[in-house]
Amino acid sequence: MRPIHRREDGTIPGVRADVVRSADQPALERLVAGPESGGEGAPLLFVHGAFAGAWCWAETFLPFFGRRGRQAVAVSLRGHGASEGGEELRGAGLDDLASDLGRAIGSFAEPPVVVAHSLGGYLAQLLIGRARMRGLVLMGSLPPDGMALVGPRLAMTEPKIWSQAAAATVTNSRATIDLAGLQLLFGEGVPREKALRYGARLIPESPRALAEAHLPRPVVSALLAGLPTLVLNGVVDRLVWPSTALRSAAYHAAGHRFFAEGGHFLMLDPLAEDVAREILDWLAVRRL
Repeated sequence: MRPIHRREDGTIPGVRADVVRSADQPALERLVAGPESGGEGAPLLFVHGAFAGAWCWAETFLPFFGRRGRQAVAVSLRGHGASEGGEELRGAGLDDLASDLGRAIGSFAEPPVVVAHSLGGYLAQLLIGRARMRGLVLMGSLPPDGMALVGPRLAMTEPKIWSQAAAATVTNSRATIDLAGLQLLFGEGVPREKALRYGARLIPESPRALAEAHLPRPVVSALLAGLPTLVLNGVVDRLVWPSTALRSAAYHAAGHRFFAEGGHFLMLDPLAEDVAREILDWLAVRRL
């Protein structure tokens, strides 16, 4: 992965910020690369998972697609990143977060291809058949049944990181995650200094949204909706196992690709450009 050049203020050249505003709803941060409108193919909307924000897409993915003439936009859902709604995040449910994603999708002049990570992938699946999407890429995503199986399995197989994340969520405080825990989240290939920097940006997630994610909801198969879908996962992702990703691919009759040595946060992984290139190739084949 090429080195990231940051300005003195910490921003990344070629990535700019704007806002999605709606009456009586929190304003949502957007980070944008590439043309303001138009560009090569459909616009791309990147959606983060639990505890993160639009920032996780800004280092590699947004510049990568922007340099190739794509309109690439990452959104921070309410209470995440620089979006409004932080004071009310604890009471926000899945419907609130899905509504934010729907607003972000509706902010484009044409339907975007949605690239969604982890919990964000579950939100995107809840919107199949309800929001106008040209395509869907699920990256390290929760499956169609949300955390119903993933949550209990995590508590058994990864009790340390599960308990640290749960404590931060319940107490609404930033958990102190040691380096081993950060490597579990970001992958052992991520350098120590980067893992610590990324970990410092994680926030407590909405306990209501996480609790609701354990209760399965109806999800329309992408096949039935005629929505081209791709499932991507890291082979060494210890939060969303490859077998879980295969369940998602089977449910949606989607193509899938696994990345050896890839962790859960593929967009922050040393393999990030390889993952982005896989998406770019899939978009070309699908003429999206």
